[in-house]
Amino acid sequence: MVEKDVILVAPPGAGKSTYLPLKLLQLACFEQQKIIMLQPRQIAVRAIANYLAEQLGEQVGNTVGYRMRGEVQVSANTRLEIVTEGLLTRMLQSDPELQGIGLIIFDEFHERNAHADFSLALCLEAQQALRPDLRLLLMSATLEVEPVNALMSEAEVVQTQGRSYPVSVHYCPVNPKLKLEPQLFSLIKNALIEHTGDILVFLPGAAEIRRLESLCQTLDGAQFDVMPLYGALNKEQQIAAIKPSSAGHRKIVLATNIAETSLTIDGISVVIDSGKEKVASFNWQRKLPQLSTQHISKASATQRAGRAGRQSAGHCYRLWSQEQQQRRSEQHTAEILLLDVTGFYLEAKVWGNELSELALLDKPKSSQIQYAKDTLSWLGALDKDGKLTAKGRALNQFGTHPRLANLLLEAQQMENAITQLGCLVCALIDHKPIKELSHTVWISDHLQFLLSSLHHPIWQQAKRWAKRLGVSLHSADINKALPHLGNILCAAYPDYIGKRRSAEAYSLVNGTGVSFPPQHQPHNSQWLIAPNLSLQHHADARIRLAAPLDEQQLLTDFADHISHQQEVFWSTELQRVIAREYTKLGAITVSEKTLKSPDSAASAVAIMSEITKQGLAWLNWSDSVNQFIYRVRRARELLGQDWPDFTDATLLNQLYKWLFPFLDGVRSAQQLKQLDWLQILKNRLSWQQQQALETLLPARTEVATGHTVALRYLDNGEVELHTKLQQLYGWQSAPTIANGKLVLTLVLLSPAGRPLQKTKDLNSFWQGSYQEVKKEMKGRYPKHFWPDDPATAKATSKTKKRM
Repeated sequence: MVEKDVILVAPPGAGKSTYLPLKLLQLACFEQQKIIMLQPRQIAVRAIANYLAEQLGEQVGNTVGYRMRGEVQVSANTRLEIVTEGLLTRMLQSDPELQGIGLIIFDEFHERNAHADFSLALCLEAQQALRPDLRLLLMSATLEVEPVNALMSEAEVVQTQGRSYPVSVHYCPVNPKLKLEPQLFSLIKNALIEHTGDILVFLPGAAEIRRLESLCQTLDGAQFDVMPLYGALNKEQQIAAIKPSSAGHRKIVLATNIAETSLTIDGISVVIDSGKEKVASFNWQRKLPQLSTQHISKASATQRAGRAGRQSAGHCYRLWSQEQQQRRSEQHTAEILLLDVTGFYLEAKVWGNELSELALLDKPKSSQIQYAKDTLSWLGALDKDGKLTAKGRALNQFGTHPRLANLLLEAQQMENAITQLGCLVCALIDHKPIKELSHTVWISDHLQFLLSSLHHPIWQQAKRWAKRLGVSLHSADINKALPHLGNILCAAYPDYIGKRRSAEAYSLVNGTGVSFPPQHQPHNSQWLIAPNLSLQHHADARIRLAAPLDEQQLLTDFADHISHQQEVFWSTELQRVIAREYTKLGAITVSEKTLKSPDSAASAVAIMSEITKQGLAWLNWSDSVNQFIYRVRRARELLGQDWPDFTDATLLNQLYKWLFPFLDGVRSAQQLKQLDWLQILKNRLSWQQQQALETLLPARTEVATGHTVALRYLDNGEVELHTKLQQLYGWQSAPTIANGKLVLTLVLLSPAGRPLQKTKDLNSFWQGSYQEVKKEMKGRYPKHFWPDDPATAKATSKTKKRM
């Protein structure tokens, strides 16, 4: 019996996929148990199954078989099944004990396929709780062992050099300012001259492959076979690309990273690597999937180079510099951190856990979890408390994304023709785009094309769904059901419903803007649903598939999701509070109207919000109000912290406390101006504090003549007494307030009220600069009294004649 799980690290070509599985079948412990081997790519599943079966002298489906979506080659004799990772999750959900299975092999685990991470987590739970004898084998050439070993602490790590051939690596940086494909073509022509054998070229995606393929067609067709290889090709095209080249011909395979691992393409001795790949991810800000081109990691570069050394010594040309190679990341980001995890979240809930509780190498981010919860709530898979519903369990049984599962489930509950339409629509959305219809985004056009092309591959999946739902597909029935197209699409993509905002653009329920491709003929519908979108560099996402919607039917169907929201705000233009009521479906405003009588409390909040935004100066308080504020600030500074804080920051922060009660019925700037602001602010002081303020920090004070004069409190904390110089005769020093804590700043005025001097030291003024002032003023104002000794003279407010 094998007592430990194993983490196996061996280089490309070492036989991990093509040799080891057959040896494991010979172990006695697996004689009565099946071995499951997971592969992340369908093309590799078929190729490896066929190769292993050939080694046994059998047909696929005997000892070695395979399963993938829509394609099964197994029998009662099958002991080794090669499957895609999603199928293992389905097996675990239906039978957590995995009865009859002794070993699960995770091949090419370094790719960190999200399904591989998730199914490994389920296997570890099943192993711990139900099947301690279940063994796990993780294999890769470039795996980061430490984090995996931390997750599987009792697993044995085995590292071997294997049996691969040397590969000479050549760095040939391209000019980034020039187009990639012509530079690749030039390198291909040189490689054909300098080396024998076939060539494998790695490109980012299908568009680049098609452009390079067009250039390669200029080569002598009698000598060279140019074969594209990417996921959107059909099975026959993919098989043709990996078959040995025909006699007397050399093969040039133009591939995406689909050929990066596991797959052995016979005859390849030269690899030309663009160093780029297209990565699917999810844009959490826009709430849409996206496909972006990025540099590959060091691990991927190693895997690609290894393709040239599978069968003989080879060469790898990298279209970047050795210095750039050193700066590349060691591994790419795990897929589970990039994608929409709605399906995995539902799987985890059905399993009995939260997704974040599973033994995942990388935990999805909170934004991913929240999006999954929101989507499943829209679909009815979770209740308001986030608990799994019976519908959620039903959706999970379909083995597809919960959106499409909901489309099928809703269609199944309608009349037979609509159910048939649902099956075809689901297959259409889940399939690669129909290349003949790139000129139109309307799903009805695509369906009409399919109804006249009954042998199109999309029908294969549609028939599988039809069998699942217990119906047969008939073109006439589906054609009659087309008016219900929008309804069934809304079941899957309620957040992709859009309302027109311009001739060619719509706003979606999820808040994203979308628009039609250039030169597309828009529909005049006010509403549409767009289940297939692609993010662009510009603001709006591009619509790839869409269907118009009937507004009345839409609002009826989504009545439970429609909300009524009021917005009360201050209008700068109208200088008053405005209230509007919005009828909304998600982020879309369905309609709006202005309310005549805004709610009083909401109006007060709107006014306070505007005050906070503009600052207290916006209120344009009178001088008496500002003087009161400065007096209270000095009181707090000089007399203690029990006085209220009248700084601007605190007054703004506490608007609700001191201003809100007085805003009842206030709606306009005119009404705001009429408020008794001085009394409102006085209310913040206790009666004792108000009395103390008048006594200790008064608004007015008496001068030597017996007259009372206003004091002027400044923002800097000083207090000024503005008075004519003659009214201070007889005073030896400047007066004080606040129990002597604050000396007044005297602003001495001429008989005409013009400032002469500013001082806090009156005695020094009398003995010093007064004489200069006297000399000047006596000539200018001879009728006024200008004594020689003002400190002992009698104060006056009169001329000499009236004294």
